[in-house]
Amino acid sequence: MAKDSTRTSAAQQRAAVAASAEESVTASLAAVAVGETIGDPSGQKLKVRERLAYGVGDIGGNLIFAPISAFLLFYFTDTVGIGAAIAGTLLLFGRVLDGTMDLILGTFIDRTSTRWGKARPWILFSTPVVVISFILLFNVPAGLGEGAKEFYAFAMYFLCLGVGFVGSNLAYHTLLSVITSNSKMRVSLTVIRTFFALVTTLVVNFVTIPVVTANGGGQAGWTMISVVYGIIAAITFLIVFFGTKERVKATMKQDDGNKLPLGKSLRILAGNPYFFLAFGFFLLNYLLTGTAGVGIYFAKDVLGDPNIYSFLGLVQLLPLIIGLWFMPALIARFGKRTLILIGVVVTVIGILISLIDPSNITLVIAGGLVRSIGGIPAAAGLFALVADVVDYGEWKSGYRLDGMTYAAATAGQNFGAGLGVALVGWLLAAGRYDGQATTQPASAVSMEIFLYLWLPLIVAVLMGVIIWFLNIDKNLSQIQRDLAARRVATESASND
Repeated sequence: MAKDSTRTSAAQQRAAVAASAEESVTASLAAVAVGETIGDPSGQKLKVRERLAYGVGDIGGNLIFAPISAFLLFYFTDTVGIGAAIAGTLLLFGRVLDGTMDLILGTFIDRTSTRWGKARPWILFSTPVVVISFILLFNVPAGLGEGAKEFYAFAMYFLCLGVGFVGSNLAYHTLLSVITSNSKMRVSLTVIRTFFALVTTLVVNFVTIPVVTANGGGQAGWTMISVVYGIIAAITFLIVFFGTKERVKATMKQDDGNKLPLGKSLRILAGNPYFFLAFGFFLLNYLLTGTAGVGIYFAKDVLGDPNIYSFLGLVQLLPLIIGLWFMPALIARFGKRTLILIGVVVTVIGILISLIDPSNITLVIAGGLVRSIGGIPAAAGLFALVADVVDYGEWKSGYRLDGMTYAAATAGQNFGAGLGVALVGWLLAAGRYDGQATTQPASAVSMEIFLYLWLPLIVAVLMGVIIWFLNIDKNLSQIQRDLAARRVATESASND
């Protein structure tokens, strides 16, 4: 676009930005419509019923994941009596194994072919494993001695997250990229699932400690809450299985009918530069999720009341729940990357507000609100971003690796969360935290402040660096056009 020399520089810049935005919107709308115009059924719009059926899966997922992330370390140290450093190490080791299982199960999902598809069967058959082991995880037998209770805790933790949850959650993530090829629908599905995830996390954070406290503050309370969460989770997983359909087919089929060799799959995955960036982003994002467990310690020792944790959770999640619904339109106009970058800057500002005086509840709440607003774009676009990475890999190589790409992303999720919770345990122990003591030394309180505020600040900056280079939006419309054309060609060839 030629610039008018009579305009001021500012006016010329505004005109250029407007033209660029208009071009971006036009390209996005074209990409959304391309499936319909060239006959690719995978790009069709989904009924509201199916979108909701998909979205409720994150209710079940976060009835499992949120209590483990926020309260398991606290349950181990203050109810079971396991030392903070030992508990943190157990949880880290478990998460490393979880991440390894992600990569293994990802290859299995890509090799699964049933009348239900390749992702949905894993959701169905993982449900009893994850639910039963979750309930057992929060029910460490009181009669076990030292060593035995640590072994039991680790075994149930790995069975719950490393086997049951990995199988269910990885398949659920993979389902996003095979339920539709429509980018707008993927963002819509991500917003719905994230909304349910945040509401569920909010409820878990808000009611868990009061319910446990109301039932004596010991094992009886944890038993009741784990059973309720587990039953509801099982119901939502079944809704996902029966209420969704897989539509996206690979654009290239093996002529000999054999599955793609593992070595070749890994080489293709390694050749996708966006894969490594997405892995790093997941790693850092979920490292913060892992360190969220320090919140209850922070509320108890820095702010003076553990029940304040419930209120802090409300303050930090409510803006996310509201702001998510504005994201599809904003992402369609500006793209995921730009909004996530802005969100990182806002997050940093929010943390700095709280750091003015970490013991001042007003500043902590104000900073938490700003910090929450900054997290909205990443929450809305994170899993849709991985689906774009899958599409890019198929566009470049001709092979579609849904399961393995999501496996690597969720491996980053597990490694990050494991490292986060381990850091909480290790650094609390380094600060001489004692779960059986009524008051904590100043060194423990200082460490809680570092974990709750300074560490998230450092991680937010690193996430900004990664997303700066993860600029997949620039090719997205062309990628979707080309893949839609290939799918139609593949379908036509198979019908001849």
